[in-house]
Formats: sequence, structure tokens, C-alpha cells
Amino acid sequence: MTRRACGLVVIVGLLGGAAAVAHAGPGGFTFTPPPGWIDVSRGAPEAQRQRAPGALQAQANNPDIAFFAVEPDAGDDGFVENMNAVVQTGKPALLATPAGLAEMEKTLQAELAKQGLTYRALKTEVVKVAGVTSGRLVGELKAPNGAVDLVQYAIPGDHAMATLTFTTAPANLARNEALFEAAAQATRGAVEPRRGSLLLGAILGGAIIGGIVAGIVVLVVMLAKRKRTAVAPAAAPPPGSGPG
Repeated sequence: MTRRACGLVVIVGLLGGAAAVAHAGPGGFTFTPPPGWIDVSRGAPEAQRQRAPGALQAQANNPDIAFFAVEPDAGDDGFVENMNAVVQTGKPALLATPAGLAEMEKTLQAELAKQGLTYRALKTEVVKVAGVTSGRLVGELKAPNGAVDLVQYAIPGDHAMATLTFTTAPANLARNEALFEAAAQATRGAVEPRRGSLLLGAILGGAIIGGIVAGIVVLVVMLAKRKRTAVAPAAAPPPGSGPG
């Protein structure tokens, strides 16, 4: 088999696996998590949902969350990378522009500050998701007990708007960005806004805030767990380390 043929087999295999775990949501959207992640959305098999920590199961039950998936292997840091989608329906799709994304960033900062959290944008750009003009924001969310990174996509649909939020430990952002990008590109139901559409900006602030609710709770709960894990070994000094 040629190298190109091998590559095509791998791609087809990945696409086949992605299609098998696709999740239909409101507004005509269908969401797909990164390979190997678990769909713990409302309506997913209970045995599947039980593989997620209780705090994440509770967030998945939030009626504002259309889709929720987690990485089953939390790794040594104890943080569970996750993905959620919020969909607004019955409203015209919004067109992403650099100015609109900058306004959205300001809205994020202001709203999160009210909850004692600090948001700092790392990258803001207009991109194509499934061939449709969308917004992409990469930012750092800080709480008193630590920080997480967020990768978000604002994707227009047919009188609908989907906001995807991927939450990851900062140390894992570099290796996860490609996975998040592939999962976002697998979204179906995106529709290019019509000419003259309203611009993406402060008008979408509420949807964006709703989209990162899960990330906020994960930050507070999971970072606290990670902090306890890190402190525990220090409480018991190794043998022979005491005064001689």
C-alpha cells in the first residue's frame, strides 16, 4: 500500500469514528467531540455518563448546554478536559468580524469579573468552520485557585448561533489545539450569514457567557481537586528527611 493510500485509510477511519459519536443538537447543529472523548450530554447512555466526575455530570444536565463531552483520561494533573456547546435559536445568524470579536472579548472580561474571575485573550480571529465565517477566541481564565485555557468558536447557523467551548489545562493547550480544531470543523449545520447580517459583538455576550458556564464550574471544582492532590504528598515528608 502506498503512503498516500495509507494516509487516506487513516483519514477515512478517523472520519468514520467521528461520525459514530456525532450528537444532534438544536438549531440543526450536530456536534462531534475529539476522538476518544465521551459524550455525557443529557440523553446519553447512563453508563457512559457515569464515567465523568459528578461535577461535570451536573453541568451536562444544565438545560442551556446542548452538548457536553469529556476526555476520559484526566492525566496526572487531575484536570478533565471538556467541551460544551450552547445554541441560541430563533435569531438571525451573526457575522463574525475582528471588531465584533474585540467587543465580545470586552463583554467576556466584564461579565466574568462580576464572578471574581479574570479573562485574558490570547488570540482572537475570524476563521472558517465547515466553510462558514465564524469567530475563534483563545483565552486564559483565572480564578483564585488556578487557571484554565478556553478555546471557543462562535458558529452561525440557520436562524441559530452555536458557541463551542473547549476547556483545557494551560500545559495541555499546545497539544490539544489541533484536536479542538478538528472537532470544531466536524460541526454540521453551519450556515453562512446573509449579506447585511448583524455583526457578532456585544449582542452575543449572553450566549458566550452561557457557553463558558461549564468551564467556570470545572475550573473551580477541578483546580481545587488538583490543588489538594498536589498538597497531599507534602504533608508526609519522605523517610529520613527529619532532623538527624
